[in-house]
Amino acid sequence: MLIPEQVWREHQRGVDYNNRIDLYDRVKTNENFFIGRQWEGLNVTTLDPLIFNVLRRVVNLFISMLVSDDISVTAQPFQAVPNGEQMQKVIDRSVASVIERAGVKSKNRYMLRNACVDGDGCFYIRFDPDKESGQGVAGDIAVDLIENTDVFFGNPAVDDVQRQPYIILSMRRSVDSVRQEAMRRGLSKSEAEGIRPDSLLEPQYDAQTDDCDNMVTVLLRMQRTEHGISFYKCTQNTVVMEETLTPYRMYPLAYMSWMKVKNCYHGESPITEAIPNQIAINKLYSMYVQCIKHVAFPKIIYDVTRFPSGYSSDVGKAIGMRGNPNEAIVTAFQAPDISEQVMTLLEQMKRDTMELMGASDTALGNVKPENTSAIVTVQQATIAPLELVKMEFYRFVEDCVRIFVDLMRVHYGVRTVCLTDDAGEETAQQIDFGKLDTLSLELNVEVGSSAYWSETMQTVTNDNLLAQGIITDPVLYVENIPDNQIRGKSRLLRALKEQKDSGQLPDIHPSSKTKQAADAQTSQQ
Repeated sequence: MLIPEQVWREHQRGVDYNNRIDLYDRVKTNENFFIGRQWEGLNVTTLDPLIFNVLRRVVNLFISMLVSDDISVTAQPFQAVPNGEQMQKVIDRSVASVIERAGVKSKNRYMLRNACVDGDGCFYIRFDPDKESGQGVAGDIAVDLIENTDVFFGNPAVDDVQRQPYIILSMRRSVDSVRQEAMRRGLSKSEAEGIRPDSLLEPQYDAQTDDCDNMVTVLLRMQRTEHGISFYKCTQNTVVMEETLTPYRMYPLAYMSWMKVKNCYHGESPITEAIPNQIAINKLYSMYVQCIKHVAFPKIIYDVTRFPSGYSSDVGKAIGMRGNPNEAIVTAFQAPDISEQVMTLLEQMKRDTMELMGASDTALGNVKPENTSAIVTVQQATIAPLELVKMEFYRFVEDCVRIFVDLMRVHYGVRTVCLTDDAGEETAQQIDFGKLDTLSLELNVEVGSSAYWSETMQTVTNDNLLAQGIITDPVLYVENIPDNQIRGKSRLLRALKEQKDSGQLPDIHPSSKTKQAADAQTSQQ
């Protein structure tokens, strides 16, 4: 039987672990350097603090390269089961719908931004019973972006989410909203009044921006059991939701690290190791500009014994002096020029910092397009180290899709799904998503350029089969083309089948030119 005090102690153990690895200070420093607060906390009086943010440009490049491709999902039956092909189409359509309605594609950008700057990115996937599904049935899947400082694993030495004994999510919410939720879940009004604002903030929250008088820390604890995943929600001293068992097979949490750290579930950010370089660049630039201000203009030097009242450079003003005015008593002094080594060092430091992080001038577009082939080759070699992160992102998306299917199985029930039948007609069918419990599916998630390459290769192969005379039926040829390759494919199939039934559709006989074109296209692959 869980009690709030026990969950709070587990949460404090996670906070202590994060403090030992210096997570909170590291995340705060990385965030400040990314958004441009690179002189925060320093009282600089002798220099004008200048900022040349190299880190932000590199991070934005990484994110744009990772999310530039689209996401597609396919579900393949693991074994021969009844209606396996239909359920495959149902899952494909339903997962694509969830990705669109939950805004997963846009949230992926913010998740990758957190992973690159803070070290980790996290999605908490839940079923919102109040969310409009667009089918007249209340409830749909929602995706929440969670900070890595608000996630606490039961075993911090393991980064695999599904192997954790328990997981705790910390969130900062208003007292009124937590009290209302507690009363909806069965707590009396007097018990809900026991939920009070926190007087002590957790390390991951900022006391300057947090409303300490109206906010409370809420902990959501998830634990794997023999019959599913149990959920328990509480504050430091009050229960918000009693322990509830759900038939989930997976923790509804997707987690990825930018660079994995051995024996630690928190990853490392590429910004962390580049911060000293960024500090040195800012200091050198500031000192360079300050020196320019002091020595760029000539100084007037005069003999104070001959000008007891001081020297004035005002136009037309008489100057009193002692001695012979014909003698040289005033001169201009020009300081030596600044060494060119300073600017050379600055440019070298910026270039080396970006290249070591994985962003060369070619990747950033700072080259003249004189040799296109060479530029493409250098770009591919530059982004090669980012492929490891891309593979981790693909794994993250695959985990999200598996969680989507798990939540559909539990919560969707009977819903309407539009499917294309054998006649090419779009029909609305009633599907019982609870049957996914008995259907063993192997989810093959294709993400990014792999999806485009797969569809392109399928079209090329279909053309080759047509050119070789293996496919002679126009209906079969169009059916094998991916839906995204032909706009209005269902209408085209319906028209072709009507012509075939009436005997007006002849078979396809490939010409010699078609065969030659197909052979040439195949030789280029």
